[in-house]
Amino acid sequence: MGISEKYLESIKAIVSKRSGLNLEGKKGQSFQTAVSTAFSASGCNTIEDYIYLLSTPSYQSRIELDKLISLLTIKETYFFRDRHQFDVLRNFILPEIINKKRTGDKKIKIWSAGCATGEEAYSIAITLFELIPAIDSWDISLIATDIDNDALLTAQAGEFKKWSFRGVSEDMIEKYFTIEDDTYRINDSFKKIITFSALNLKEDKFPSILNNTNNMDIIICRNVTIYFSRDATKEVINKFYNSLNEGGYLLVGHSEHFSEYYKKFVVKAFPHTIVYQRLEIPLPSQQHDLTTSYKGISFRNIQKDLLVIEKEYLKDSLQEVKARKAEDSEETVIFHEAVQLFKENKYDEAAKRFVEILELNPKNGRACVMLAQISANRGDAQTAVKWCEEAIKIDNLCLDAYYLLSLIFQDDGDLAKAASLLKKVVYINPSYALGYFELGNIHKKLNKNTDAKRYFGIAKELLIKEPKKSGEHLADSDASELIELIEKEMIII
Repeated sequence: MGISEKYLESIKAIVSKRSGLNLEGKKGQSFQTAVSTAFSASGCNTIEDYIYLLSTPSYQSRIELDKLISLLTIKETYFFRDRHQFDVLRNFILPEIINKKRTGDKKIKIWSAGCATGEEAYSIAITLFELIPAIDSWDISLIATDIDNDALLTAQAGEFKKWSFRGVSEDMIEKYFTIEDDTYRINDSFKKIITFSALNLKEDKFPSILNNTNNMDIIICRNVTIYFSRDATKEVINKFYNSLNEGGYLLVGHSEHFSEYYKKFVVKAFPHTIVYQRLEIPLPSQQHDLTTSYKGISFRNIQKDLLVIEKEYLKDSLQEVKARKAEDSEETVIFHEAVQLFKENKYDEAAKRFVEILELNPKNGRACVMLAQISANRGDAQTAVKWCEEAIKIDNLCLDAYYLLSLIFQDDGDLAKAASLLKKVVYINPSYALGYFELGNIHKKLNKNTDAKRYFGIAKELLIKEPKKSGEHLADSDASELIELIEKEMIII
């Protein structure tokens, strides 16, 4: 026998209040089935008793609430999910934190919030082991929390099936896992640095010394707030900010970027991903416009008014690079070197090299895009926009410039402008699935669900029917993940 709509609405209101989940669109058989399953397993005699249990805070109430939430949310995950974010972690964020802590207390705290069955937390731990050879001499604390106790039990066991390893190299599996039959068991050394525990992001208090959610260097919370109401999301993001150390980083899912929630943070843009940093006192490089940091650069007439940079400090390194790549032009050599400096987070040096490239060739639009990227990473959106505009003047079909501009305007809350720019992106490259995906996200934020579904549908169709063209900017695992994320978004809206 079904549960009446009146009771379902009461349960929906209780769950939303206690967990922050946005259940406005949860109707029909799936919601009815989830409630019926949870009610049947609760031991309550009547639906009225079950509603009373959910609404009255107690230990048993928390258990039943968590069971119901587990049925309403998707827990599917796998190792190193979202390659781009793990690349940023491995190549930028963690090296920066490790270098900062190396001469101090060697203490690093990371929080995987909404860890599900643990693949994300173990992926972070593996990355740390790869980056810190003498990790036993460090004080590493990796907190992994979720609202679902059943998922946490799986995570604590550290035993997984092959499906959790799509995209993971055989060498890494062999190095860190023991395989017995069809079970992959992670090495016990990783369990020593990870603490799994239950935590309700809406109801529980954090930051708190009691649950060790204070003084974090990194918080990763991906594809969790997509289920939350706006108010709940604002509240959680604000608490994440307070949980971070000065200079700490927050990483969220692709569809969770909305500038309204991250106003306190400094935005750092990387190719294919954005991260948020807590910086109460802006870095010196963020206090100056790039146009004035390097005297003489003019956006009005960049071809006639370029800065002549002192090249003495470049001589040795350039000669070495030229010796290795004698067939390359000076412009190409410097570009490769500048990109490497950018990858190492050496933005001042990288910017000087890209400006030097523009001195050699004022028509190098790629250098303008990279200067825009550097400005965006510093939180200097105004200068980033100017460099993008210069790239477009050089090449009015510069897809990367339009795409970066769209991200900047999204972050600034100008969704209409961002959508307009993304439409140019997909006009330039009709197979650019990521552009359609971002258009879907924007229309979802604008509550234009019909348009959002249409754009998500186009992105999914491209990734399936034209995998080489639409996914040429993505790794195979990233393309698969994007399809899964699109499917979830289409269910939610």
